[in-house]
Formats: sequence, structure tokens, C-alpha cells
Amino acid sequence: MHIVISLTLAGLFVFLAGFNVWNMLTSRGASARSSRLWTQVHRVAGYAFIALFGILCYSMLLRVKGWSDELSPRLILHMGLALSVAPLVFVKVIVARYQKAARSLLTALGIGIFAVAFTLVALNLVVYCLRVASTEKVPSETSATFVVAVLICAAIAFFIKGKQPKPKSETEILSLNKPDGQELINRGEPLNLTLARVEPQTHDAKTLRFLLPRGQLLGARPGQFLTFEWMIGGKSVPRSYSICSSPTQGSFIEITPKRVESGYVSQFLNDGANVGLTVKARGPYGQFCFDESKHRRIVLIAGGSGITPMMAMLRYIDDLCIPVHSTLIYCARSEQDVFFKSEFVALQTRMPRFHYVPVLSQPGADWPGWKGRLRCEILELEIEKPLESTFFLCGPSAFMELGRALLKDMAVEPARILQESFGGAVAGGKHSTPSTGLLKAKFARSAVAYNISPDETLLESSERNGVLIPSGCRQGSCGTCATKLLSGNVQMEQTEALNDELRSQGYILPCVSRPLSDITLDA
Repeated sequence: MHIVISLTLAGLFVFLAGFNVWNMLTSRGASARSSRLWTQVHRVAGYAFIALFGILCYSMLLRVKGWSDELSPRLILHMGLALSVAPLVFVKVIVARYQKAARSLLTALGIGIFAVAFTLVALNLVVYCLRVASTEKVPSETSATFVVAVLICAAIAFFIKGKQPKPKSETEILSLNKPDGQELINRGEPLNLTLARVEPQTHDAKTLRFLLPRGQLLGARPGQFLTFEWMIGGKSVPRSYSICSSPTQGSFIEITPKRVESGYVSQFLNDGANVGLTVKARGPYGQFCFDESKHRRIVLIAGGSGITPMMAMLRYIDDLCIPVHSTLIYCARSEQDVFFKSEFVALQTRMPRFHYVPVLSQPGADWPGWKGRLRCEILELEIEKPLESTFFLCGPSAFMELGRALLKDMAVEPARILQESFGGAVAGGKHSTPSTGLLKAKFARSAVAYNISPDETLLESSERNGVLIPSGCRQGSCGTCATKLLSGNVQMEQTEALNDELRSQGYILPCVSRPLSDITLDA
């Protein structure tokens, strides 16, 4: 029975070491409550391992006590390995107590301890099995114990290798990385932001930093935008702005509005927005996003203030050290009109796979780079492996039409071209209606009905009459406002944000839809 007890304790010793490694590898995706529970289990198993280690070491010393002959090389190796466990365990306990966030180091130490424990047990087990195999009969309890030990080790190896955490969605990753006490914000709920910093970016643009509510995490993807409800002159004016800060920043978001000559909101933000300003926002919205799980090589083509969502992507890539090949082709009027100029220089030094290409249409006489408009020559010389790249286009409508045409000439697949545009008219041409009289608009769920002009979009009229339809780009590109049309007919100037399934179910985009008859919406 002595050998049975020894093998059982040895098997338990290896099991506890392997269990703790498995626990660390598989509990990362657990909820906060489950994570605390598994932490306690890990702690109990760890202290049980230390106690068992002490018992086995004491037993080993008793065996060599009074040994008159010279110790064999195998025993010396065994004792050396056993004693090496002590400093590993000590360091792991210290790190677990004072550096809980160092999960990678804890996992490495756990794997090292398991490897040494497994080697110690296997070393003695193999020698013993070979010795008893030379006798005429191997005791049944020995065979059974050996089989159990092998099964335990195989199970541990299976769990460590096979029970890796499943890939997480972007929201889950943000949830796991969020500070304690923070909760992800529901994009349908209004978000109260406070302006904390105003930084001049160019002569006609400023970067505004807004603090998020304490204890809340936005959970944006790099490239998304928020829809703000600015209070100007006592009136609520909705506008959408891309987030230019990295989604890894959990306490604030930044936008960089450019002053537009006829821009009611942009002039207010550049001239009248002061620290302490509060604003309600909804989101984040948009499908114009960088996804590290899909995009291995990206080309960002920005015009003017269209650089803002690209900046969020680059900052995100830089913060997480994502090994993606990225090329930025930034078209601006002059050097004075380039946003984030100094940061691009810094990114080039930190990101070895980042290639920055500024193109100026009205450069100074000493400008050494590309001049004029975006053209095929620039794309062909500056972009490596264009047919394997995903393209992000953002800027004025005419700029994006030019970019799409150039990429088409380069045989880039349309599915590899993503685009975003804020401001300016919606592409699609002028609308035309057969009637100039007022029509009736009904909203089934809101129980609201009113007269609407055929020249007014459904989103504009709904906001004016107190019916809230969540919206984003207001240009038919993001699909945020998609609403089911229950009856009547409308004219949509843009349909790219609606897939075939939504169209077949009768959904429309109120932001670019005008009524052709009396209508009823499911809103």
C-alpha cells in the first residue's frame, strides 16, 4: 500500500499544478462574479499544492537520511528538480499577491511549475514501472495506479491545449479590459458628456475632448461616430462626428470638427465651445471600422477632415501594437491644413509597418512630397499589394467618387472598399415628387400623426414633431435610422446601408427618404 499512497500523492501533485494552469487559461472570458469564484478556487488549489509539495519534500529527505553510499545521478537530478520548484512557487505567490494584472507572467510561472512537477513524477514512475516489469507479476494496484496517473496527465494536457478561450467579440474584449466598476454603455441611451479640453489642431479646426460619465465605458470600435444633440440658441441641433481618439481610452472621447463657412454647428464648436460645456450624445454608430481579426493590410485614403476616423484606427493599432500593414494617403490643401501633423511623425517612428503619404493640392514652394490631386500614379507607387488590401475612404463626396474610380481602375474588388462621409449633400441626385401638397405621416408606435411636405425628409419632420428615430450619418450610409415602412411610398436618395433582407421586409432610411404619398412608419 505504501507505493499506492506515494503514486496517489504524486498524481495529485501533478494534477493540482496542471489544474491551476488550466484555470488561468480558461477563466479569462468569465464574468466578474465567475472570475472571483475561479480566483478563490485557484488560490485554494495553489495552497494545497504548496502543502503537498512540503509533504513530498519531507518524504524525499527521509529517504536519503543516513544514506551511506554516494547518491546516484538520477537522485541528484530528482532532488535538484524538486528544490527548483520552491523559488518558482515563491515568485508566483508574490506576483499573484502584489501584481494581479501580470497574467502572462503568472501563466508562464504556472506552466513552468507544472512542467517540473510532471517531470519529477514521470522520472520516478518510469523507473518504478521498469523495475517491477522485470518481476514475474506486477501487483494489480500498481497497474491500476499507473493507468490512473497516465489518464490524469493526459486529461491535464488535453485541457491545457484544448480549452483555450474562444475568440471574443470586440465588445467582449472591451468588457474584459474595462476598469473595475465600469459598465458598457447602451448605444440607444443618451450619453451625457462634459467638455474637458480644447486643443487647436489647425487654423480652422479644434480637437475637443469630452469626459465620459464616471463608471461607464463607451465600447466604440475604431472608426465609429457619435450623434450629438448640441444646444445652440435654445434649440437642439443634431450632428454626427467621428471619434478620433482610440477606443482603448476608457475615460474620454475626442472629436475634431473643422470650421465650415456655412456650418452652423462647426462654427459654434470652434468659436464658442468652452471647457465645462455639456452635451448629449448617442452611439457609437457606423460600420466604417477597422477589425484586426479581418484586416491584415489596410490603406487609409483621407481628404481634409475625413482623417478623423482614420486617426482612431491608427491610434488603436498603435496602442495595441497590432501587426497590420497600414498605409495612410492624406490629401489636404496645404501643410497648415494637415490634422495631427506631429503625431504622424511619431507614429512613423513607433510603427514599423506604417507608411504615411501626404498629398498637398496647394503646397509651398519647398514642399518635397506629392502635389496636386489624388491620382493613379500615387496609388500605384505608394501602395504595396493593393489587391490584398482593404481600403478605407473618407472625405468630401467628390473626393470619394474620385477615390473609388481610381481603385476600380486598379481592379480592386468593391467589397474591399469601405467608405464614410459626413457633411455635404447626399449623393444620388435631386429628388422629384409628383405633388407639392401636404401629405399625412403616421408613426404607429409613437401614436403621432402630422402633415409633412414632400420636400422634407422623414427624419427631419419626425425630429420637428417630437418623434425620436435613432440616427447617425444622416446621409444614408450608416443604416442607424433604418425603420419599417408599414404603408405608403417614399423616395430614397441612398440605399447602400440597407441589405437585401431589410429591403424585402420594407425597411427604409428616413434620413434620405421623402414621402410620395401618405405613409405609416413603425416608430
